[in-house]
Amino acid sequence: MDYVKFYTTISKPFKSNKVLLLVFKFVYKILPIIVFICYPVLLGYLAYTHSYKLFRCITVPLGVFLSVTVFRALVNAERPYEKYGTIPIFPKSTKGKSFPSRHTASAAVIAMAMMYVNPVAGAVFLTVSFLIALSRIVGGVHFPKDVAVGFFYAVIVGGFFLFFL
Repeated sequence: MDYVKFYTTISKPFKSNKVLLLVFKFVYKILPIIVFICYPVLLGYLAYTHSYKLFRCITVPLGVFLSVTVFRALVNAERPYEKYGTIPIFPKSTKGKSFPSRHTASAAVIAMAMMYVNPVAGAVFLTVSFLIALSRIVGGVHFPKDVAVGFFYAVIVGGFFLFFL
């Protein structure tokens, strides 16, 4: 696949239209903040209600976050803008640590924790985490495989440890 052509094609509408860029900025920058604010709110609610689910909702996302962090440091894969010289929609200077996407994995495992507590909220947050994943590709900071592995790893591992163990 010609990544430069792929990236140029998918990012062009956002780079050339101020309204689309504003919408993209919301998805790329604000949605992750919303997810990461809602997570401590979830934990606070579980602590307040003395829920037995609190322990898993802390340890499972923490485990996914730490394992992704360690794995991506060991692999240290180049980011698209490093490998191909493309310019991300929002400039970024991070080198390496592209695979898997930690933003995507974190958002997806938080969505799984939400689903463990409330299936409807979990489905909404899983959709949001998917949008975050897509934004990392369109933004030019991750390859599709980076976000796919981050997303599916978090959903599978998070789902297993939250629902089946």
